[in-house]
Amino acid sequence: MGFIRANAIPILREHRLRPFSGRCLTLGQADMYFDKPALDRMAHAAGVALGPAPATLSHRADFAQKGYISREAFFLSLGFSEVVSLDKSRFEGAEIEFDLNSPSLPPELQGAFDCVVDHGTLEHVFHLPNCLANIGGMLKPSGRMIHSSPSHNYFDHGFYMFSPTLFADFYAVNEWTIHSIQVYQIRPERQEIEAPFFADYEPGIFATQSAGGMDGKAYGTVCVVQKAVTSTVHKIPDQSYYSKMPQWRAS
Repeated sequence: MGFIRANAIPILREHRLRPFSGRCLTLGQADMYFDKPALDRMAHAAGVALGPAPATLSHRADFAQKGYISREAFFLSLGFSEVVSLDKSRFEGAEIEFDLNSPSLPPELQGAFDCVVDHGTLEHVFHLPNCLANIGGMLKPSGRMIHSSPSHNYFDHGFYMFSPTLFADFYAVNEWTIHSIQVYQIRPERQEIEAPFFADYEPGIFATQSAGGMDGKAYGTVCVVQKAVTSTVHKIPDQSYYSKMPQWRAS
């Protein structure tokens, strides 16, 4: 999916609250769908002072023609000392080649990063439990995971679309600190120029729209969580919608 206003703004807000540093890993090449002036406007609105970083252009010729910035220009300006990408193959120039479907994580990737950013990769990986375990395993204790995933009206974009309850329930049962879960609404054909709408997620907030009540726009979920020394990646959650029912707890 790359980075548009809808998933860049939550990252800027997270940086304002808990400044980033260290090594950042993006799952995929991380295309930016905005130029440096647009980044500066978003940072100003989020109350963030960007650090010095070269305003390099995208590796994609068509994006560079539009003046869109590179992943380095974005993430280094947030305070990271290094940003690298991981992919199943090197067809887009990823520095690390690894299949997130794999049942085991190479030793050199274990606890190697201070932040892992999934900007639209999770839905393309078939073995979801292995993927979540691998990306969690790549983080250092106190490292942060940022997901940006499709939730509605992304038909055939990937194998899956994710309800925000997946992130809320999985990370809660595995004892991660959940900093924020937001649902955004966009019109994909205008995602590069139109402001997104955000709603903070809490269980049940979309109950009246959950069965056919959404409109024709696209929805996604942005989740920011932090790993603790006690955090795990293999516990299977019960969906909170059911586990909170008195009859469920009594059974």
